[in-house]
Amino acid sequence: MTKGQKIYMAALIACGAGVLLFAAGQGFQEPFAASPGLLWNLAVMLLLFVLCRMMPVYIAQDKTIDVSFAPVVASTMIYGVYPTLLLFAVSSLLLVVKDENTGRSYYPLARAPEKECFNLSNILLSVLIGAQCLPLLGGVGSAFAFPYSLLPAAVFSFLTIFVNLQLFILYFVLGGGVTFLEMFSQTVLGILPNVLCTVPLGMLIAVLLANRYGGFYILLFMLPLLLARYSFKLYLDSRSMHMRTIASLSRAIDAKDNYTQGHSSRVADYADMISAELHLSHKAAQNIHTAALLHDIGKIGISDSILNKPGPLTEEEFEEIKAHPVVGRKIIEDIRLPAMVNDAVLYHHRCYDGTGYPSTGAEPKELPLAAGILGVADDYDAMTSDRPYRRGMPPRVAAGILLENRGTQFSPEAVDAFLRALRRKGILEEDETC
Repeated sequence: MTKGQKIYMAALIACGAGVLLFAAGQGFQEPFAASPGLLWNLAVMLLLFVLCRMMPVYIAQDKTIDVSFAPVVASTMIYGVYPTLLLFAVSSLLLVVKDENTGRSYYPLARAPEKECFNLSNILLSVLIGAQCLPLLGGVGSAFAFPYSLLPAAVFSFLTIFVNLQLFILYFVLGGGVTFLEMFSQTVLGILPNVLCTVPLGMLIAVLLANRYGGFYILLFMLPLLLARYSFKLYLDSRSMHMRTIASLSRAIDAKDNYTQGHSSRVADYADMISAELHLSHKAAQNIHTAALLHDIGKIGISDSILNKPGPLTEEEFEEIKAHPVVGRKIIEDIRLPAMVNDAVLYHHRCYDGTGYPSTGAEPKELPLAAGILGVADDYDAMTSDRPYRRGMPPRVAAGILLENRGTQFSPEAVDAFLRALRRKGILEEDETC
C-alpha cells in the first residue's frame, strides 16, 4: 500500500465515521417513528441486509451480482437515507463470511478491520451522496408511490453505484501503475448488472415494506429465492469440481510424458486465443478449452518407453502413438461430455484435406472446427517447444509452417485466426510468418 493510498483510506474512513455519527443523530423521522410493525419490519430488513451481503447471487462460475444494494434501495425509499445508513452499518457487525479456499467461516472485521472499514465508509458516503437527488424527485417515505417512485429509485441507484465505483478507482489509481481512464473503462460495465438487477428487486421489496405486514411478505418472498440460489450454487460447485477433475487429468497426462510438461494447458491457451478471434460463443469456446485439456488423455495407454524415447520413433512405435485419439475418445465417452469435445479429442490429428489419423472409414466429410482449432494449437506448441533431440522453433518459423500447410493439413479458418491472435499479442510482427 502506497503512502497516498494510506492517507486516502484514513480520510475516507474518517468521513464514513462522520456520516455514521450524523445519521445516528438524525434517527427515524415522522411518520415512521410510530408506524405499526416498524420494529418487526426493521428486524427483517436487517436480516435481509446480512443475508444479501453474505450470499451474492451467482450468474456464472466466476461472476456474481451483489444484491446487497437491493435492500438499500428499498430501505431508502421507505425509511429515508439515515435509517438506511444505520441498518447497513449494523449489518456489517453481523457479517460472517465463508472462505472459498478453506471452507471455514470468518469474521471480516476481525480479519481485515481497515479494509472492512474502508469498504463500509465507501458505501455510506456513496449512499449519502446518491440520496441527494431524492428531495428533488420525491417519491420517498410517505410520498412513496409505485410506479412513480421507480424513477427516483433508478436515479438514486445509478448515482450511488457510480460514486462508489469512483471512490474505489481513486484508491487503485493512487497505488500507481494504472490511470483513472483505464480503470474506469475496465470496471464501468461491471456496475450495469447491479443497476439493472437491484433496482427492480429493491422496488419490489419497497412495495412489500410499505405494508404493515411487509416483514412477513419479505420473508415469504426471500425463502424461495434463497432456495433457488442454494440450488444453483450447488450446480456451480459441481461444475467447478468437474472442471478441476479435467484439469487434474490433463496434468497427470503431461506428467506421464517427460517431454511435454504443460503442453495441454498451453494448447488450451492457444485454443482460447483462436476461439476469441473467431468470436465463438462462450459455450463453444468452453467446450474447445475442455477438449484441449483432454486431447492427449489417450496417451495414458501408451508405453512410457515410447512416450519418453529421446529420439525418433520407429514405424511400429508411431502406430501405437497414432492410437491415442481413439483411446482418449473411449476414456471420456462415459463422462457424457458434449459431442464437440468428443469429436475434437478424436479428430485433433485429422487433417483438413482428410488425411491424418485416425482412419476408420467413419470420419466426417469435413473436419469439425473444434478439431481444426486443436490441430493448429497442438502443432504450434509442438513446434515451438524444446525436445531432447531438437530446439523449439521460433514463433515466426512455426507460423510459416502453419501458413504453408493452410488448407491441406490445417484448417484455413483456424490458421488465419491464430496468426491474427499472435500478431495482436505481439508474438508475431505484422506480416511476419516465416
